[in-house]
Amino acid sequence: MNLFRSEEHLTRWLHHWHAANDYVLSVAEWAKVFSAPTFRRRLEPDYLARAPDYLEEYRRALRAAGKSLPAPDRILSTVLFTDIVDSTRRAAEVGDSEWRALLRRHDDIIRSQLQHFGGREIDRTGDGFLSAFDSPARAIRCAQAICAAMHGIGLRVRAGVHSGEFEVLGDHLGGIAVHIGARISALAGPDEVLVSQTVKEAVIGSGITFDDRGTHDLKGVPGQWRLYAVAS
Repeated sequence: MNLFRSEEHLTRWLHHWHAANDYVLSVAEWAKVFSAPTFRRRLEPDYLARAPDYLEEYRRALRAAGKSLPAPDRILSTVLFTDIVDSTRRAAEVGDSEWRALLRRHDDIIRSQLQHFGGREIDRTGDGFLSAFDSPARAIRCAQAICAAMHGIGLRVRAGVHSGEFEVLGDHLGGIAVHIGARISALAGPDEVLVSQTVKEAVIGSGITFDDRGTHDLKGVPGQWRLYAVAS
């Protein structure tokens, strides 16, 4: 009996329905899960914020029952993160109503450029977007076009691009490669497109040039990473 309603479980069901018995618990097994301390706190105000804890309890229960979630599918792709620079200060300057209008125009610009360059919107990330591309060169060109177009509405954005293997979770992407892309974007300056060395090497011959930005520690990511800014 399937009583678990998380997005991850639903994704596994859709893609691995033929192996459902490997990761669906019986009523008796679920009774043990809901007796765990984590689930006894489910009436607290921060219940939904504890989703990772619930998922870990589920995985623990699966292991105890000799079961496990199937390994996620993985693909090679390129992600583009974009984010509005100084969004809080800008919102305070223009007021709530005008800021909402600016955000709508910002979103329209990004979605238009994604369509033009063959990108796919994955998620909204605060004041930015996470998008995926089959081509790292197109991801870079799209990022440049977005940066330039934002000037027309008085906004500036930063962008980060990374290529790697990603976990496929329904319409979403996951895994450490997503975190790397986010960390790279956070280090970019206004109007800057920052990329990993993986991306730089992948676009050799495209005519895109780069400025070396040296090596960096990316929070939570092992090792040091050499980053490059796309030359104007």
